[in-house]
Amino acid sequence: MKLTKLSLAAIVAAGALTSVASAASLEEAIKNVEVTGYARYRFDSQNAKLGSFKDTDNTHRFTSDIDFKAALDDRFFGVIGFRYDSVDNSGERFNARTMVGVDDEGEDYFGQTFNVRQFYLGYTAGNTTITAGRQVLGTFFTDDMVGTGIKVLNSDIGGLTLVGMAFDNLQDDADTGTRLLKLGANHNEYVDDRNLYGAAAIGSYDPISFQLWYAALDSVAQLYAADVTLGASLGDVDLSLQAQAAGSSMWADNAGVYAGLDAMGNSLVDTVALDDATFLAVELGAKAFGFDGSVGYVNLNTQGDGISLISFEDQGGFITAGEDLLDYTKFAYDANIYFITAGYTFADKVRVGADYVGIRVDGEIINGKALNADAYEAVARVDYKYSKKLNFKAWYSYVDVDQYNENKKDTKHLRFEARYNF
Repeated sequence: MKLTKLSLAAIVAAGALTSVASAASLEEAIKNVEVTGYARYRFDSQNAKLGSFKDTDNTHRFTSDIDFKAALDDRFFGVIGFRYDSVDNSGERFNARTMVGVDDEGEDYFGQTFNVRQFYLGYTAGNTTITAGRQVLGTFFTDDMVGTGIKVLNSDIGGLTLVGMAFDNLQDDADTGTRLLKLGANHNEYVDDRNLYGAAAIGSYDPISFQLWYAALDSVAQLYAADVTLGASLGDVDLSLQAQAAGSSMWADNAGVYAGLDAMGNSLVDTVALDDATFLAVELGAKAFGFDGSVGYVNLNTQGDGISLISFEDQGGFITAGEDLLDYTKFAYDANIYFITAGYTFADKVRVGADYVGIRVDGEIINGKALNADAYEAVARVDYKYSKKLNFKAWYSYVDVDQYNENKKDTKHLRFEARYNF
């Protein structure tokens, strides 16, 4: 949105951007500043969290991403984005981390609670846009990870966007399942110390849209993904069919994992194998008369008995369901996954719904032994769209895991969220 009257923060941001290029005066830049982002509050209560020894976590989380975009002239623009993100333990008067200052590590490994999340310069010429600097990667294999690099988008061909990118200094995001794996002969480099390169073709030709993606995580893995969605309307019924195929080809044969300390206090590292994997998924969705629903199937297959990945950070753009059970960023098994979702929206304001996700795991390696396991997740949801910009949601997730080790207990997870979009 364009603003003619700005807060002090916007004026400061515009001033910072004009220092990048002198093509526009401060007054002109202020008139062309666009402010986007969100402010969000979350309360989470988790019992026996997956993969954790903690029995209960109750936390308050305060997060805000605000981006200021200023036109520097007809072709150049600059973006600076700020992030505030803190988590406070509920029910405790100490260890509150709503702070900015000394010993402030912040959340999601940005460096501190309040930080500059994005800072980049953009150039547009015809149907080509180039952005360079610290920015969100925006790949099919990532969610909101940032890195430092360059991205090129071209839409000379009608309905088709071509993308190329190269990034280094990747964010050490906690949603990266492989982030603690160490590479190299001496296991002295982490996975996200490597550079990431990518290319994509994204098209939309009604009623079909598609995405083709390739990414190379230097000396770690090559990632491939194809996504095709078909949409159709039959009277008052909207139907969609989405299919995805993806794969990972690992460059590294093995990695190290932290295994504690020896008697002298030195870190111990165990070696684990890395293997290729494939991903196939399909989802059928329908909406009519306030009702919505979907059914889907996902197949994960590793080409060996080692660790692999399909998505690099979070679930990326892949078909998924539920909240806590599925993780495509690090797995060591074959799995057949099926899910169903359903919901009803009252007066275009309140939606009540539920998800059910079932998974059959074959061949997970635990303490050198292959195990089969069944698990399911059931989620109940309520969403309230108070206005176009202000939304509230609450959901309760229950995960039941059978035949897993003691670190993967059944999980109960309640979340309340309030979010305002700028």
